[in-house]
Amino acid sequence: MQLKLHIRSIAAVIILLVFYGCQSQPAGATSQVVKPLVKIDSDTSYPKHAPLTDEKLFRIFISKFKNAVKTHNKAQLQALFHFPLQTSPQWSNEDLKNSAIDYNSGLISATEFSVYYPDIFTKDAVKLVGASGEDDLSEIDNTTTEDYYKKLMPLTDKGSTLYELEKQYTQNNGQETSFGFVFGKIKGAYKVLSYYRPWPLKD
Repeated sequence: MQLKLHIRSIAAVIILLVFYGCQSQPAGATSQVVKPLVKIDSDTSYPKHAPLTDEKLFRIFISKFKNAVKTHNKAQLQALFHFPLQTSPQWSNEDLKNSAIDYNSGLISATEFSVYYPDIFTKDAVKLVGASGEDDLSEIDNTTTEDYYKKLMPLTDKGSTLYELEKQYTQNNGQETSFGFVFGKIKGAYKVLSYYRPWPLKD
């Protein structure tokens, strides 16, 4: 009698183990699955389901841009520019009151890029772009009334944001100068829309 009870107890335990074993699922098969992270670049990871805002897209772009400048990767840099590229000195609304601006005089094509590359990416520019940080970057207000930015906006995706990198520095001759780049989103990807300095790039 005791042996039968013992056998029944063992059988009951086995049935319970089989029952609960069938109810359990392997790891990762539950309904609350952790979504994998998509590696965007070496510095930044975003959840796969998270939308990439203009700021995130720009930060991914500026990292690639700075790296291409530092490594003198001309082919990659050219792919990061939008052509025709505006290279006229940056004009202000005040300038427009005093003189007419020839918007086309500073435009350069993709085939001209290699010609002007050494003038855009001088030794100083390469060093300063590579070392640039948050203080050198700015977001252009979408409601700006400045004609320079308003002329660039129609090239970009509707409602997207323009960003700018500007550097002021002292040359070896002691004179102050500056240069800058304006970036905009075209067909979902950021590009360099313009380059400027105090004097014209094109003669």
